[in-house]
Amino acid sequence: MHRDLLICISLLTCLLTGSVSSQEPGAAPQAGESTTLETTTVESSPRRVAVAREETIQLQNTPAVTTKTIQPEETPLPSFDTLSAAEVRTSQRFDIGDILSQMAGVSLIEAGQMGAQTSLFIRGMESNHTVVLLNGRRLPPGLAGIYQLEYLDVSTLESVQITKGAASSLYGSDALAGVIDMRSTDARFIETDTLSSFAEGGSFSTFRTGHKLTLKDGPVGIALDTSYLETANDRVSSDFENGLIRGNIAIEINEGVYVDLLGYVQDSFLQVPGSSLGFAFPEEQINNNLSTLFSPRLSVIRDDWDFSTFYSHTTNELEATRDVFFNDNLLEQTGHEVEAVFNYHPTDEATWTLGAGYYGYAFERIPLIPGPFNLPSDFEFSYTSVFAQADLDLPWNFHLLTSGRYDEHDSFTSKGTYTVQLSHEIESTRTTLFAKSSTGYKAPSGQDFIFLDAGIDPTTLQPEESQTWEVGARQQLFNERSSIALTYFEAQVDNLIDVDPFTFVDPAIVDTQSRGVEAELVYSPTETLQFYTNATWLDAIITDGEYLGGFGGSPGDRLPRRPGFTLSGGAVLSGDQWKLGAEIRGAYDRIDSPGFYLSDYTVARIFGSVEVSERVEVYGRLENVFDLDYENTRGFEAAGFGVFGGVRVAF
Repeated sequence: MHRDLLICISLLTCLLTGSVSSQEPGAAPQAGESTTLETTTVESSPRRVAVAREETIQLQNTPAVTTKTIQPEETPLPSFDTLSAAEVRTSQRFDIGDILSQMAGVSLIEAGQMGAQTSLFIRGMESNHTVVLLNGRRLPPGLAGIYQLEYLDVSTLESVQITKGAASSLYGSDALAGVIDMRSTDARFIETDTLSSFAEGGSFSTFRTGHKLTLKDGPVGIALDTSYLETANDRVSSDFENGLIRGNIAIEINEGVYVDLLGYVQDSFLQVPGSSLGFAFPEEQINNNLSTLFSPRLSVIRDDWDFSTFYSHTTNELEATRDVFFNDNLLEQTGHEVEAVFNYHPTDEATWTLGAGYYGYAFERIPLIPGPFNLPSDFEFSYTSVFAQADLDLPWNFHLLTSGRYDEHDSFTSKGTYTVQLSHEIESTRTTLFAKSSTGYKAPSGQDFIFLDAGIDPTTLQPEESQTWEVGARQQLFNERSSIALTYFEAQVDNLIDVDPFTFVDPAIVDTQSRGVEAELVYSPTETLQFYTNATWLDAIITDGEYLGGFGGSPGDRLPRRPGFTLSGGAVLSGDQWKLGAEIRGAYDRIDSPGFYLSDYTVARIFGSVEVSERVEVYGRLENVFDLDYENTRGFEAAGFGVFGGVRVAF
């Protein structure tokens, strides 16, 4: 990987410290809310107040992933979660998986440890049923149809948003289960020159570092952040290195008129030892992954309307070598996207949205060791879209959010999708009632094409479709900082494209259904103490077809690797210059495949930090405190007890 380049950029960032200045401090605004983790943060020093102010400005100008528009301050529904940069620092979660695993209705299964392939199941649906965005642009999908979550570092982001439930009415193909939007610094809204850096080390020969620089000079704003991780993991032959660079430069060419450019490069190296139950364990497989995003944008912001249009070019290149069966391959994917969105908000009670887009994707499999079972393949497709949305405050404290979209495909069946969400606030009891129904679809993706039998026309594959709905209530408790929420949800997926485990090149079609209950509680008796917890009960089954040709289950069987019950929670106590927290996370009633059950587990972690000077903070954490021996899936043990510590500097 380009490790030398990343190190040079890190050193350059540090050298720029001398030219970076801070504005005079003022009262730090409150950070944005999160329905899952509303960690209280204390930014006491002048430098930290400046950083906190900049983060608050970024949050105030961040469009909600549920609407693509900037939302007024209001309590979001439980199907929408946000984690801010301050909360990431406090909880010391650096990977997107660490964040998602703490959210209700979400399960992550890792085939190993840091860097290993990660499966994401939102409310029981498939990994490739979630769209992953960076500042509203799609990251290039990996082989399985979803960007490799294991490579997504969040240590220098401004926030992470997730919405659960079908969202194709705004995001088109792939949004059957939800959308994740990672927000890096938007250079249009930078007001202060800042520099922050951190470095840490710990168990399993782990080293991690990250830097974020923002500069403002007249009409020009510049944001740059980098991160780097290397670890040997707590597993044989599992070395992992991952580095990324994100950058945004914006120019205000006229009042409220901006041109900006977003860039992203991610590069990784991973040893893949395979399952400890395999005949060749540890295997010598190596995965090298390189992903890029390049996206210019024009935006206009006015009091009662705003408009933006962007072009995005993405690439994803996975070189898989040393395969046990000599199926070494180079897998390449390229995306071209153009999207325009116009928002009209004539009053504070109404926002109307119109949008259109073009999306084109190409997939290619290049055998590095050609053979009769390792043949080249390629495919490309595109579609155009129009969509509209109404976001309205109605009489008697009702709120309506509805959207519709039509996608015209050149290769697959064209689709129309919708979302309808209605909520009602009862002021006298501080209760919010809500209901939501939505549809989603997914056109066949890279994994469906590159292993398909050459005699099968890919265009005969039907898009996967989902119908999701939920109802629930949120009740404020004691004060504005405390609440409890309960949500019941159902999801149905038709035409799920699976693979025949006997031929590996023939498609298998499956229908699934899931239902469940999510419960969330946040209790904050004071501004410096907070307790939070959530629990999810899930019933996900196969309704038609043979999942993995029957090896994954038949009609009536539970879908594998979706725990029947998950639980997470914790507490954070903050002082003037210190923070201390503890969390637990557990999964129960786990089935790996029909007839194979996994033991329940509950793991704990402790984290804390101390501000030792105006600019310097030291922090540390203990992972898997009780050194629990457990597996996420059979043959792939999780990491044991780990100790990590680091230092964070802010200018």
